[in-house]
Amino acid sequence: MMEMTHAQRLILSNQYKMMMMMDPDNAERYRRYQTIIERGYGLQLRELDRDFDEMSEETCRTIINVMEMYHALQVSRDNLKEQEMPDARRVAFIGFDAATESRYLSYVRFMVNTEGRYTHFDSGSHGFNSQTPMWEKYQRMLAVWLACPRQYHLSAVEIQQILNA
Repeated sequence: MMEMTHAQRLILSNQYKMMMMMDPDNAERYRRYQTIIERGYGLQLRELDRDFDEMSEETCRTIINVMEMYHALQVSRDNLKEQEMPDARRVAFIGFDAATESRYLSYVRFMVNTEGRYTHFDSGSHGFNSQTPMWEKYQRMLAVWLACPRQYHLSAVEIQQILNA
């Protein structure tokens, strides 16, 4: 569990106060965190501690590969003849499930909103929350995509094979 001195708790409390002002949409969450830190609530501190979990480099690279695969699907779709094109929604990246894959979802949002990567992806009304677990599906899709000889010039058949994996 996170061990903090009084000075560290004060600094973190002040950080949350600033975050409330800078990000009013999430002010309630920051106010809650600030209260937890100031009062030292052990059970809730453990919850905050989970927010500082690490994500392995391999997991980060896999998520980037998934996003890159969707970029390739979109580029390839745009290069097909009209009659061969799958529906644009089929090649749209929908993200990860907030309920069961929140760490992956947070990383996607970080990549798009903070790092400025894949900003052409439509985050939808749920901000890349697929509302259904996607990790296993993406693993199957990646295996098919990585086996394609021309990953950014996919045929209509290859696109279908990837989407149906």
